[in-house]
Amino acid sequence: MNILIISVNNELTDFELWQNFLKGDRLALNEIYNRNLSPLYHYGMRMLQDEEVVRDCLHNLFVKLWINQKNLKPTNNIKYYLISALRNTIINYKNAEKRFQKVELNEAETFDLKFSVESEYIKKEEQQEKMLKLSEAMNKLTARQKEVIYLKYYEEMDYDQIAEIMDLTKKGTYKLSARALEALREVLNVDKAILLALLMAWKR
Repeated sequence: MNILIISVNNELTDFELWQNFLKGDRLALNEIYNRNLSPLYHYGMRMLQDEEVVRDCLHNLFVKLWINQKNLKPTNNIKYYLISALRNTIINYKNAEKRFQKVELNEAETFDLKFSVESEYIKKEEQQEKMLKLSEAMNKLTARQKEVIYLKYYEEMDYDQIAEIMDLTKKGTYKLSARALEALREVLNVDKAILLALLMAWKR
């Protein structure tokens, strides 16, 4: 299936756009693809660090969505739905390749949290230095700690969504996030308010 880059009404809500897609509207599928390709690609690259494989997983994901559209449920948050689906697609790929024994992510796997320090927000030397230190501190986290930080502060998902994506309980997600924040706070030697401010600035 070739996905055409054609735009439809950008004012449609996620729920409306998804409903159009479920009715077999190919333009709606293209719009879903256009709106969500960037976050999906970046998330996939952080899990796999292999551009060709990530693109294959994305292609397979959208083909599967189109084939199974009549069996899919409504959603009012398409990005969350697709990230969850992509995560499962990548895990299935890893299992098929026999790279990993477990279906779920474990501490031995990688989740890349490198990010650019070239945005307008951090052009000042002092701020750039803080963000570089944050990047270095991120590397000391486990793969699952990195993933929960990414989903929470970069993709701005809530704990219920993160719990479902990562196959955790909501309580387990809170604990994982708290441990990750505490580890970052200790490495950076800053209080929690400053750490949260840095994380909020990360996406800008």
